[in-house]
Amino acid sequence: MDTSTALQAQVVTRGGRSFRITNHKLAAAAALEFGNGRQEGGLRLFDAVLPRCTQMVDFGAYIGFNALYAATHVETVFAFEPSPVNHELLARNVAENPELASRIRLFRHGLGARDELATLYAKVTVDSGAPGFPRVEHDRVLGAQSDPIVRLRDASAVLDEIGVDGRTLLKIDIAGSEYDVLRVIAPLLAEQKPWLHVSFNPENLAARGDAYRNALLRLRYGLGAAEALAPYRFMHLYVDGAWCTIGPAERMDFLRQYLLSVGPVPRDAMPQYGFAHAIAFSDDMLPGNA
Repeated sequence: MDTSTALQAQVVTRGGRSFRITNHKLAAAAALEFGNGRQEGGLRLFDAVLPRCTQMVDFGAYIGFNALYAATHVETVFAFEPSPVNHELLARNVAENPELASRIRLFRHGLGARDELATLYAKVTVDSGAPGFPRVEHDRVLGAQSDPIVRLRDASAVLDEIGVDGRTLLKIDIAGSEYDVLRVIAPLLAEQKPWLHVSFNPENLAARGDAYRNALLRLRYGLGAAEALAPYRFMHLYVDGAWCTIGPAERMDFLRQYLLSVGPVPRDAMPQYGFAHAIAFSDDMLPGNA
C-alpha cells in the first residue's frame, strides 16, 4: 500500500492523493490509523467505486478524513457529524483544504430513524465515535456518562433531499445506530441501489452483561439489517487483504455460516452474531481494483 503520513507538515498522503490536517492530537491519532492499514479495505473500496460516482454521503464523518479523501475523487461530499467536538475538528480539517472545501457540505446534525433530539455518550478512549448507547462491550460491558444532546434528522427524508441514486456512495459509520437507520432507508436502498459501505458496531448492542439476551439482541438487529439490505445483488467482505463477494447463489450459505453462527470478535467479551466490521453492498460487481 502506498501510504505515508507527514504530521510535521500536517499532510496526509495516500496513493498520490493528499489533504492537510489541523494540528490537534485527535487529528494526529486519526492520521496514524489512516496510514497503518486499519482502514485499507474502505479506502480501496473508495478508490474503486468513487470514479463511478458523482457524490458521497458520509453518515458519521467524525473529523473528516474520509470526507476529505472522497473529495479528491468526486465533486460533492455530504458530511454529517452531530458530536460538537468532532464537528469542530471536522470543520477545521476541511478549512485547511480550500481546494477541497467547496466540494464538502458540512452538517452539524446526525442522521437517525426520525427527527429528534438524542443523547450521545462518552465511553472509553478506544471509541473514536460518540455512540448513542449507554453501554458498550469490549472485554466487559462498560457503562457511560451522558455527553451532549444533539439533533438527528430522519435519514430517509435527508437522502430524498440530496437525491441519492446509483452514482452515489453511501458510507455509514454511526456507532451502532446503523441498524435503525438501515431499517428506515430500506425502501430508498431497494429503489436506488447506491453503492453502500456500512461499518457494523455490534459492541454497542449490549444487554447488561447477560450472554443469552445479548445473543438474542444481536441476532434480532443483525437479521433486521440483513432484511433491509436483501434487495442488493452482492455483498462484499474485506478478508485477508481483499474484497470477497457473496452473490445470490451463496446467500443461504452466508446466512447459515456467518449471520447465524457464532463469530467471536477479538475485543468483545461475548460471542458475535450477525454482521461484524465493515461490509459493502452493491447491485453491480465491484471493479477489479477493489
